[in-house]
Amino acid sequence: MITYLKGTLEELNENSLVIEACGVGYEVFCRGSAFSQLLQDKSPIKVYIYEHIKEDGHDLYGFQNKEERELFKKLISVSGIGPKGGMQVLNTYASQEVIEIILEQDSKALSKVSGIGPKTAQRIILELKDSIGKLYVPDLSLLETGLKDDTAKHEAIEALTALGYKDTDARKAVEAIFDYSSDSETLIKKALSLLGM
Repeated sequence: MITYLKGTLEELNENSLVIEACGVGYEVFCRGSAFSQLLQDKSPIKVYIYEHIKEDGHDLYGFQNKEERELFKKLISVSGIGPKGGMQVLNTYASQEVIEIILEQDSKALSKVSGIGPKTAQRIILELKDSIGKLYVPDLSLLETGLKDDTAKHEAIEALTALGYKDTDARKAVEAIFDYSSDSETLIKKALSLLGM
């Protein structure tokens, strides 16, 4: 089993990347926006891998860290959720948001993910609500600034959509560069750089 790949990021698409490791190019399905800032930097990157082996193919799914991969594995353990469905959830929401949605039993938010209907959303919550919280330990030092940070993120997304970017593109760009220490102005500047403006 492949645990991770370490190599050079050679190509980046919306839902996949190509990483060259030891002279071999591997196509890895992933949340493209999470790796977009690394495309120009030719230093080695490390991508955590989940292998999906089936009769007609051998697909690799990539993640920035072990926690995100564990969340993905939990999602695809739910009946009716395959790897593409699990990745679609992570393309729509950041990992922490997915955990919060499940813990808060917000089936409406999960139903917004393409390909996941109300019944499937409820099944995800029912099967994962008791175990999902173990994946992330909250940083208590962030509790005081949590509201401010959330506001900065929303302000940045609103500013980008006001500039004409699609809501999904703006959200992905901000999530990719989000830092708890950043204010909305900093987030907007970094996101614009990421979006190529």
